[in-house]
Amino acid sequence: MMEASQRKLSAAVVLLLLLIVAAEMGPVQAGECLSQSKTFKGWCFNSDRCNDKCLKESSAYSGGKCRGLYFLCFCITPCAASLE
Repeated sequence: MMEASQRKLSAAVVLLLLLIVAAEMGPVQAGECLSQSKTFKGWCFNSDRCNDKCLKESSAYSGGKCRGLYFLCFCITPCAASLE
């Protein structure tokens, strides 16, 4: 009986982790490159705060958003078009 509960709990944890990873690997806008903010401190739960920090950090950044499993602030810059 205890083994069945542990299996269900393990399966639920694995499923939750897969969902989190899948959500974080979602699409990035075309032509958008991300680099971690050097001035944002703490966990990034509010993309508006991250956006404001990135805009103040450099004029090269067009904004920012919270990303990743560790809730980090990433600043957005335009990517150079790749030649294929």
